[in-house]
Amino acid sequence: MFWLLVAVQGLALYAMGTVFFDVVHYALHRFAHCRSIVLRFGAALHQAHHDFLDTSLDFHEEHVRRNLLYHLIPEYLTHTLATLVGLFFFEPLAVAVAVLAHTLNFTGAVFMRGRDLNHVHFEKLPQPGPGSLVGPKYHSLHHVYPEQYMGSMLRLFDWVVGTGCPLPGRRVAITGASGSFGSGMVECLRKAGVQSIRAFTFGKDWTYDDYSQIEAVLPDTDILVLAHGSKVDRAMEANCTSFVELIERFRKVALRRRFPVEIWAVGSEIESHSHWGNAELKVYKASKGAYARFARRYYRDSDFLYRHICPAAFTSRMGPGLISGRFAARWALFLIRRGFHYIPVTYTGIAFLNYLKFAFGVHAKSAAPVGLAGPSNPSLSKPDSENGNSCSTPM
Repeated sequence: MFWLLVAVQGLALYAMGTVFFDVVHYALHRFAHCRSIVLRFGAALHQAHHDFLDTSLDFHEEHVRRNLLYHLIPEYLTHTLATLVGLFFFEPLAVAVAVLAHTLNFTGAVFMRGRDLNHVHFEKLPQPGPGSLVGPKYHSLHHVYPEQYMGSMLRLFDWVVGTGCPLPGRRVAITGASGSFGSGMVECLRKAGVQSIRAFTFGKDWTYDDYSQIEAVLPDTDILVLAHGSKVDRAMEANCTSFVELIERFRKVALRRRFPVEIWAVGSEIESHSHWGNAELKVYKASKGAYARFARRYYRDSDFLYRHICPAAFTSRMGPGLISGRFAARWALFLIRRGFHYIPVTYTGIAFLNYLKFAFGVHAKSAAPVGLAGPSNPSLSKPDSENGNSCSTPM
């Protein structure tokens, strides 16, 4: 029992040391924007680490010594000092185990001249996937976007502070921007400092059998947001087929990009609850459920970073809800900025149950090739008008 206690405490102390370093790490990046010369000097020292492994994930051997002096040694000392605080609360042997682990990591990093397990050159960086641990793919994103992805072992710091998704300077394409949720998301993204937002209107910029205008801008898109939808009219095409079409077209672009692009798609809580015998909800559930099976596969796709937004009912032209579409968008972006891949925008709790299907890939369906669009139809519904009441939970 004693040794189990030592092991648990040692692991906890090791993790605490890394989280404390994450706080210091974040502060050093913020110091670069301070007026104080002393604080900017501290940030300049840390810059040696980013000079060693730059935003293109290329190593610069001429900075190996500076990386050792100004990053590896301070990092090791920070970990060790934070861990030694555990002497006041934990078994001394547990503290010794945690310090030994940090020492071995430091020794290994020095031996490998800074190219440790978290610092790897990727010719093409796969998306890191959901989870709580930091690995080389996740940490590489910090070097690509130095103001984001601060976690060194755990993603806890990014969850708390909101440094799990870079937005400033990125280019966004969005469908459904005229809807309650879509317009709210556009407003939030503009405030977040994205470089550009290209909104596509159904019937004007695209139809179910013509995606050419959207496809033309995908090479210059970093984040594709799919927020269109329809409750009944051609619901399968609006809520499933068109989503898969656009995602598969963006996949072709993603395969040519060195760093992962992102796709944010609006699903629904109805993916996990009954249609209650309502004929309209039955059609809606069938279309949303069909897409959800694709979404569960996209959730762990390595070609791009997929975020599934699962909202409860919100007020829109499709129906009433307890929250507005604008509030739902703000709620979603709050979680997205914290690095979540599955986004539960819920006051019912159903979205949390729905998450289990994504976590375990229940009935996940392989993506179909492009070319799924249905025949032209002059009486097309307008899915861009709302993806609004996308839970359809009875009110």
